[in-house]
Amino acid sequence: MPFSFFSRKKPSRRFNDFYEDWSKTLTENCLPLLRQSLSSAASASVLSSNVDLVLRHLVLYYETLDLAADHNTIPYLLFPSWRNSLETPFLFLGDIHPYLLTNLLRSFIDRENQDSDDEDEETSLDLVNQPLKMTMAWKDPSDELVKRIDQIECTMRLMVPGLMDRMRKTQRSFVARVSESWVSSYQVGKKKKLTATVATASTSVDEAAKIEMEELVNIFVDANRLRKSVIMDIVGATSEHQAALFLEGLCQFLAGFKDQILLQDFEILSLPN
Repeated sequence: MPFSFFSRKKPSRRFNDFYEDWSKTLTENCLPLLRQSLSSAASASVLSSNVDLVLRHLVLYYETLDLAADHNTIPYLLFPSWRNSLETPFLFLGDIHPYLLTNLLRSFIDRENQDSDDEDEETSLDLVNQPLKMTMAWKDPSDELVKRIDQIECTMRLMVPGLMDRMRKTQRSFVARVSESWVSSYQVGKKKKLTATVATASTSVDEAAKIEMEELVNIFVDANRLRKSVIMDIVGATSEHQAALFLEGLCQFLAGFKDQILLQDFEILSLPN
């Protein structure tokens, strides 16, 4: 999706259209391709090609938003109005929380390697329809994979609190700077006409806000960089079959946000009694 896409409409409408188009491609193109590769005796080259296709689609999403981020668009990106009520609890600095990615990966491993006493005796139809390499993909993960997952999670435990701390400091600085600029401008112009005073104060506040907005842009871009790197690191650390299953699970999770029945049920539950 080219950056010029964001130059034709108001920010909220632009991002909403972009997100809807991206989600539609994810649901109608990427997810079916992965499922086809996983549920049939697809060749290794086809599976690899589809994994790369989905990975590029995910990476392109974050790169496009990064290119669009500036002091004018950052309020829309950090607090996206185009996200529905089902998505909002999973957001961290404008998009899905990075912990969701590793939790999803852990769920695959834990589910496959749980104690035999807790396993269902019946085999699901999904597993029956998958090749043996798929059904056994997460069984007894290698020490190297477990170590790499630990490293990815360790990096996130350092990065996420750091981003949150930067966000808190920037918000405090933003409020202090804007308040100070507003009061100072109003005092300087209080003897002038009201319209002139308001205009002067607004200009000063805008200038003060721009300084902090630049840091908000940096925080947003760094958060996206973390999300993108975690996805790429997981795909890079896993085998082709594991990567395909992980990406399928991620795509299915993201596509689930658009499930109207699920969304309606969630909104009903969220209503006060």
